[in-house]
Amino acid sequence: MSLVAATTVYLDCAATTPLDPRVGAEMRRFFEEEFGNAGSRTHEWGTRARAAVERARDQVAAAIGASRGDVVFTSGATESNNLAILGLMNAAGERGSVVASAIEHRAVLEPLQALERRDGRLTLTLVRPGRSGVVDPVRVLEAVTDDTRLVSVMHVNDETGAIQPIEAIADGLVNSKAYFHVDAAQSFARDEPGLRHPRINLISASAHKIMGPKGIGVLIVRRRGQEGPPLHPLMFGGG
Repeated sequence: MSLVAATTVYLDCAATTPLDPRVGAEMRRFFEEEFGNAGSRTHEWGTRARAAVERARDQVAAAIGASRGDVVFTSGATESNNLAILGLMNAAGERGSVVASAIEHRAVLEPLQALERRDGRLTLTLVRPGRSGVVDPVRVLEAVTDDTRLVSVMHVNDETGAIQPIEAIADGLVNSKAYFHVDAAQSFARDEPGLRHPRINLISASAHKIMGPKGIGVLIVRRRGQEGPPLHPLMFGGG
């Protein structure tokens, strides 16, 4: 696929990337040849499809040192963010608070604001960045209280490219009960070391940011001890 048309050069890969030809070839194989349903356990097409899905889980998990069972496939980072936020807070079934940066993507801010409007269900604290566009981890951690259920800070800002101090925040949350969510749409498979921090519980990513197809994303649900973050599903009946 050419990135040059006439005198125009595409330089907006922060928004979306072209599809890697190797990815396209693999997708066509599963559309046209290996088209079985991974949920069908009674024939070889389903068995092969299931094996391919689990192999894909292993590949995604390996990028950040997670486990196969931590990988939940979604339609993209927007769904992943909503599942992390709405799923966690709906599962709580109680009042609580959330701390986030004021420069989160709308796919994080809007579900948080929707929860805040629900009869006092949520106390939301938004921490503004400094002049550099980076939030101060000390200010984020100072906003965390005993009833904080969730802290959500993106890894790389989608408008400025500023890298947020997720490792410092994760270090500060070691003794907190709050879950830590990171929107990694702009950094997944590009800047993995920070995302490997074991105290980061929820990580959102989108395939089309890293030369994959549109319409596919992932939520990493990393266990803390023996239990993962409790998530209430957004949809029912599809497995």
